[in-house]
Amino acid sequence: MVNQDEYGNLFGKWQIGEDTWCITNRWQNFIYLLIGEEKAMLIDTGSGEGNLRDFVENITDKPIMVVNTHGHFDHTGGNSCWPDAWMKKEAVEYAKEPFSPLHQEWFESKPYPDYQIHELSDGEIIDLGGRKVEVIAIGAHSEGSIALLDYNLRALFTGDEIESGQVLWFVRDRPLPVKEIAAIHKRNMEKLLTYRKKYDWIWPSHNGVPLLPDPYLEDYIALDQQIIDGVAKVAENTGGLGFPTETQKAGGPFAEYGNLTRAEYRRASVIYSEEGYEYRRKK
Repeated sequence: MVNQDEYGNLFGKWQIGEDTWCITNRWQNFIYLLIGEEKAMLIDTGSGEGNLRDFVENITDKPIMVVNTHGHFDHTGGNSCWPDAWMKKEAVEYAKEPFSPLHQEWFESKPYPDYQIHELSDGEIIDLGGRKVEVIAIGAHSEGSIALLDYNLRALFTGDEIESGQVLWFVRDRPLPVKEIAAIHKRNMEKLLTYRKKYDWIWPSHNGVPLLPDPYLEDYIALDQQIIDGVAKVAENTGGLGFPTETQKAGGPFAEYGNLTRAEYRRASVIYSEEGYEYRRKK
C-alpha cells in the first residue's frame, strides 16, 4: 500500500468528537480533521511523509480545506497533496521551505508542490457548513501562528504556541530579545483567556493531548512574567518531553542554534536562545 512503510501505517487516527478526528504521523505531530456539513477542515499536514490525502479521504468524502497553524514545514509539508492551503500572512514566506533534502523529495513528489496559498485574518470565521471555526492570531513561537476555535466541539487548536512539552522561541522568522518574546507570548495567552467560556479543551500539535486549559494557560502566563522579570527557573539542560538533549548535539536538528536555555514553571516550559538566531537562516 502507498501509505505504509516497513513498520506499518505512516498515519494513525482516533475520533475525539462528533465528526472530528486526530491524526498522527508516528506521534511527531497531531493533525486534526473537522468535518462539517459542506466541507472538512484539515488542521496542519505534517512533514510530507506518506499519502496523507489518501488517508484523509478514507475518513471523509467532503472537500478538504487545508489550514495551517503556522508555516514551519513539519506543519505544512503535506500541503502539496492539495491545490490550496490557508494560513496567516506571516506564515506564507517560509511555508514551502523544507527542513531537509528528504522533506524536499516528499514535498515535490506530491501533485501540487505549487499549491496556492490563501491568507487568513485574525477574527475570521470559517463556516464548514453547520460548524464554525474562528481564527485567533497568537504569533510568538512563529509570527504566523494562529489558534483555531471550534465552536461546535468547544475545542481550541493551538499549534505550537502552548503544549505539554515546551514552546520553542528560537525558531522565529525574525529574532527578538527573549523578554520581548515572553511579553508577546503572555499577551497571546491572555487573549486566549478572553475566549475561555467558549472551549473546554486545548489540542496542541505536539506531545500530550488534550490539555486542560486553565492550569496550562495560568502556568504559561506566570512563566512568561517570570522571564520578563528575570526570575524564571532555568533547568540544568534542555531535555524534556519530545525534546531530547541530542537535538543540540552535532548532527541534531538544532545544533546550529547556539546555546539554548529551558525555563520552567510547573506545567509550562519554554526553550529560547539569548543569541537571537533566525529560523530562516537554518535551511
